[in-house]
Amino acid sequence: MSDSCSARPGVKSGGGWASILYTLRKARQAGGIFALSKAMRSKNACKTCALGMGGQLGGMVNERGHFPEVCKKSIQAMVADMQGRVREDFFRSFSLADLQGFTSREMENSGRLVDPVVAGPGDTHYRPISWDDALGRIVAKLKVTLPEETFFYFSGRSSNEAGFLLQLFARQYGTNNVNNCSYYCHQASGVGLASVYGTGTASVVLDDVEHCDLLFLVGANPASNHPRLMSTIVNMKSRGGKVVVVNPVREVGLVNFRVPSKVRSLLFGSPIADEYVQPHIGTDIAFFAGIAKALIEGDAVDETYVSEHCEQFDGLREWISALAWEDITASCGVDRETIDRVTEKYAASKGTIFAWAMGVTHHEHGVQNVQMMANLALMRGMLGKPHAGLLPIRGHSNVQGIGSMGVTPALKAEVLKRLEANFGFTPPSTPGSAPTTRPPPTSLRGVARRPSRAGGRPRCGSSTGPAC
Repeated sequence: MSDSCSARPGVKSGGGWASILYTLRKARQAGGIFALSKAMRSKNACKTCALGMGGQLGGMVNERGHFPEVCKKSIQAMVADMQGRVREDFFRSFSLADLQGFTSREMENSGRLVDPVVAGPGDTHYRPISWDDALGRIVAKLKVTLPEETFFYFSGRSSNEAGFLLQLFARQYGTNNVNNCSYYCHQASGVGLASVYGTGTASVVLDDVEHCDLLFLVGANPASNHPRLMSTIVNMKSRGGKVVVVNPVREVGLVNFRVPSKVRSLLFGSPIADEYVQPHIGTDIAFFAGIAKALIEGDAVDETYVSEHCEQFDGLREWISALAWEDITASCGVDRETIDRVTEKYAASKGTIFAWAMGVTHHEHGVQNVQMMANLALMRGMLGKPHAGLLPIRGHSNVQGIGSMGVTPALKAEVLKRLEANFGFTPPSTPGSAPTTRPPPTSLRGVARRPSRAGGRPRCGSSTGPAC
């Protein structure tokens, strides 16, 4: 590990005893260890990140059947769903202004919302209403609203069945303004990967991560957001694998992590990053271009693979070769020695996986960030073989399921044909759009007035990039 990879004073590891104590506190909230364990072992998907849990195998196992596989994020989500309803005087006690001042934690710990609530012009408080009243209000609004003036949003926390029914309703209503939470998070990954190998999904499975010999973690902090992935990374490290972290912020859990289910790791900690690279924010392409240039100059490109499986590499080679090292290092803020050291690790690798999250996609050039990592993978023949490839780290366990249920603006022609045949209506042909934190597309500008969503809270915002 390089000298720059030192944890900040006072905190030396992520995870560990703090996570265990957090779990015990949450168990007390849920009514005890037994009640929480029973809920966690149910046949269900994990309610947080895309690593998921056992599904029909039962919870707290991974797709390889290993037990225990659980993290404080999944426990937090389960305990939130196990809590009681908001108290009856909640909305009388807290005004709209009060609620705006709540933190996410305070809001989550206020209880489950089990009755519809409404606030009209001039109201200072929400007020509960009956389900009949709520449904009547919704129907009345939809009757006087043009379909193209609506949009329907879905979270990966939604079930497949709910997602299918709501997108079906949206299209029967007459709009393709349908999308899911990945639009605001990993749309850049989907577009970038589809341009490389025709699909927006990862090219690896969990077992590949376990057995690769080099892992790039780019713009992601799984120690906090996908803690169960850390167990897999520690397993990979125990087999001699190496990790290169690319993140402008030094995250202590990516320097050293204590996996609670592994006694040695819990007691002594597990080193994670062999190299911790901190480029300037938004300069990933410059850093990756530096690695590509070092590969070319070091004759480390897999020329046979490139000639047999890649297109337009000569153009990439010409562009990279024309870049000056001074411009690359000045742009990304990473010195030549560090770039060379990372390149040496990559050139020596037999199986490398590039993994990333929002730190890559939430940029104006998020698609190009993904494509540049794909270029690096192709230059070394790291696509199409075991224990190597590309891995967008998803933030919800069922994003792919929701997308497969049709929760996207555009459906394939065969799907539309079958919807029409089975449900007796002609799906709308107007291209769908979705609102963002930027000025909306022309089709929605000034007219998207009736949002509807299922699950989740669209608070993370969208990328400023053209694809997000």
